[in-house]
Amino acid sequence: MSTLDTALALSLAIQNGELLARADELLAEDFHYSGAAGMQLDKAGYVGFMHALSQSFSDQQMTFHATVAEGDKAAVAWTNDMTHTAEYQGVPATGKRITAQGNWVRLIVEGKVAREWDTTDIFGLMQQLGAFGQH
Repeated sequence: MSTLDTALALSLAIQNGELLARADELLAEDFHYSGAAGMQLDKAGYVGFMHALSQSFSDQQMTFHATVAEGDKAAVAWTNDMTHTAEYQGVPATGKRITAQGNWVRLIVEGKVAREWDTTDIFGLMQQLGAFGQH
């Protein structure tokens, strides 16, 4: 599998609710995630966080708008259209169809994702959920 295919396989596993079953296949044992607002997660933390996300949002449809792969790294600008069907970060299910967006860079080592740097627009996501009230 190419660097880009390996990197995209992780996103598709998250979208399809398959990450728990495929984590060892897709993620290096020493995987590390650096995300928005300084979030730092190891492999277990990442799998748990993404599983919770897939439990809170159904009907996920990811679109990869721009992809670049060079050597052992792949970068993607993405959006994810999804329905908020269960509590997320303290916000009860709204039933709203929302769009998350961001960019990530993934480092591939020996056919697995070893590192991810992510810039998901968490503020925009929470705003769509009504987390900040109406002004």
